[in-house]
Amino acid sequence: MSRPAATVPAVASPRAMRVRAVVGALACLGLGLGLQLLDRSSVVDLLGSVLYVMLVGLLALLMRPSLRAVTVAAIALAFATLVELLQLTAIHAAVVEAVPMAGLVLGNAFDPMDLLAYLVGAVVLVPIVAVIRRPGNAAGARDA
Repeated sequence: MSRPAATVPAVASPRAMRVRAVVGALACLGLGLGLQLLDRSSVVDLLGSVLYVMLVGLLALLMRPSLRAVTVAAIALAFATLVELLQLTAIHAAVVEAVPMAGLVLGNAFDPMDLLAYLVGAVVLVPIVAVIRRPGNAAGARDA
């Protein structure tokens, strides 16, 4: 009598995905803060925008681990784009005036190049979330 082969779950457990999402979010924060220590340049600003979208996506995955990679990227892209477009309104100025630290999340001024960086961040986020969703002990690791 043979034993049925163990089936591998299609995705990692919600707990495992949350842990991986937290690690990724902390890495994004660390890299983003590290970039701020570098000389301010357009490249550093764009990399920061890429990391911003990735952070938003990882936080979305943390809150809802059942989301698929493309959905996570779409949510992050939409959120970042809305925040960027908000900078064109008086609402942005009023919020930052009332809560100066809000400028760290809402940005300082509209920059159309940020929209391109957000798109890049969303594209990079898709395979990262796909790896986070994989079952196994580590990203991509499988038991033999």
